Amino acid sequence: MAEVKLEVTKREGTGKGVARRSRAAGKVPGVVYGRGMDPVAVEVDRREFIQALQTDAGMNVLLGLKIDGDTITTLPRQLQRDPVRGTLLHADFVKVDLTVEVEAEVPVHLIGGEDAPGVREGGVLEHPLFTVTVRCLPTDVPEGIDADVSHLAIGDSLRIADLSSEGNFEFLQDLETVVAAVAQPVSEEELAAMEADAGAAGEEPTVEGQEAATGATEEESDGSGEPSAEADPGAEKEPS
Repeated sequence: MAEVKLEVTKREGTGKGVARRSRAAGKVPGVVYGRGMDPVAVEVDRREFIQALQTDAGMNVLLGLKIDGDTITTLPRQLQRDPVRGTLLHADFVKVDLTVEVEAEVPVHLIGGEDAPGVREGGVLEHPLFTVTVRCLPTDVPEGIDADVSHLAIGDSLRIADLSSEGNFEFLQDLETVVAAVAQPVSEEELAAMEADAGAAGEEPTVEGQEAATGATEEESDGSGEPSAEADPGAEKEPS
């Protein structure tokens, strides 16, 4: 896996005000930490960071952060976003040793769903597990794992144990965990009953739910249009 280089700068000072100014300047505040180093408060260009995360590797992309002339190999972790706007508020960058194994979440891609006998007969292809956890060297983290479901009949399932493990990694979850399955088709009567149940459940929202939503909105904003400290846990956890 290729390493993406990013220029980062150290942040002078910490706290909510400093983080706000960083975001207003088009930066994402963050902290770099790991074995053998003290945590360093940094900021990275938002556009460049987002582009790095949009590679096929996603959150498993290796980032070479250039700080004061040195390059530190990291993995992005603990991305915090505004709960309403979805904008990046803070990021953790964990230093990694390329000779030491790491754990990573890898997406699972279903292949051949349209050709599955069970689907052609009217069955429903279900995909309950979108990612699997693997352990391997940072450079061996796969961008994704293909799951061939083209042979599944109605009632059949595909487990983690059935996935290809040709890469230099090992699965950490229970190998009997179902990744995909073809279920019996739902009849019109069953579908109507489920829709009726869903409609009845949504007719009378509880007062507690309304109060919780209102309270969350008030906590997320301090009236200035920016997230408050409660909505920006990254600002609270920044190193002093």
